[in-house]
Amino acid sequence: MSPEKHKKIIVAGAGFVGISCVLRLAKLLPQAEIVLINNKLYFEYYPALYRVVTGSSPLQACITLSDIFGHFSNVRIVEDTILRIDPAHKTVIGTEATYQGDYVVIGVGSENTYFNIEGVAEFSFSFKSIHLAINLKDRIDELFCKSKNVSPEEKLLNLRFVIVGGGPSGVELAGELVGYTKKLAKKYDIDRSFVTIDLFEASPRILAAMSPDVSRRAAERLRNLGVNVFTNRILVRNESWTVILKDMQIGARTVIWAAGVKNNKLFEQCLCFEYDGKSRVVVDEFLQAKGYQDFFVGGDNARTEYSGLAQTAIYDGKYIAQTIRNKIQEQALKKYVPHSVSFDIPIGPGWAILVLNKYIKIYGFFAWWMRHGIDLRFYLSILPITKALRAFFSGETQSNKVCS
Repeated sequence: MSPEKHKKIIVAGAGFVGISCVLRLAKLLPQAEIVLINNKLYFEYYPALYRVVTGSSPLQACITLSDIFGHFSNVRIVEDTILRIDPAHKTVIGTEATYQGDYVVIGVGSENTYFNIEGVAEFSFSFKSIHLAINLKDRIDELFCKSKNVSPEEKLLNLRFVIVGGGPSGVELAGELVGYTKKLAKKYDIDRSFVTIDLFEASPRILAAMSPDVSRRAAERLRNLGVNVFTNRILVRNESWTVILKDMQIGARTVIWAAGVKNNKLFEQCLCFEYDGKSRVVVDEFLQAKGYQDFFVGGDNARTEYSGLAQTAIYDGKYIAQTIRNKIQEQALKKYVPHSVSFDIPIGPGWAILVLNKYIKIYGFFAWWMRHGIDLRFYLSILPITKALRAFFSGETQSNKVCS
């Protein structure tokens, strides 16, 4: 009898950790039972969400799980919301049922944090999910539509877009929003001088996690596009039509939050784990939650060197799958070694910053082209070729009906 027969593996979360882990497990352990639990029946490709805000098809960021796993007989997809986890009993508790396995993998991702700033949660917009991205796009479209026949003062208020957070997400959106607002201004016959895009960052520079020269080039690119870049600006309060910082106050009807994330709220209720200063789960050398055999935590939820990045989550998922396979086959386990990361940040059409292993930096069209190559490569890694190409080339066709 095959050693994986009758083994049950529970994977909680269909993000980058879950998708990469289940795909690898399905191939490595064809006779094991693999249960993927997620609160939605689709996978959200987060790197494409900023493009959904600016008019690209949601099909680029929203991929049904059946398209990914439909041809695997050993994978069962369950739609459920996870409420609690019990590592001692290798159990995940959802709203619909309780799931117990021989091995459990947790990769439920992160969520926005608003640093207890008054009014931000109530009055700001986000694009951390497909629904939030579509909601923000509709908001922008609506404001342009309403601004066609209003006073100049009202136009200025309607068409000022404030992005809070100068990390990769905020920078990508700011660059793309320039071109999208130009299209809308032309569509509604509005003078583009009424449109303002502000990017606020609390640190001394945008893209603060990268080298100063990368930050400088990114800021130069944004300013050349027409984005107002403000650093050392701390948001104090956000009211319905007013953004209040420590040293200034501006009127804007749309504040977009891209300033920070925290570990999933699921872990707030679980006191059984050891956490680091960022509330991430402390894991051992095999990505098992410290003190719990066969209970794995990866991606944003785990304390690893490059936690918080999509490429790290993908790497973690593959590593966990291989480790589970080696455990079942009673083979030697390889210790987790953090995978070096690279960045490719598009800033407007035809221009990007590519940083390879911290030392190689490429700016311009080639880096922008490479980013599209990275996206296509990922689609091809999780989908049959025809479906991967359909997602990649879905382009500008707009459909707000998907993933409802």
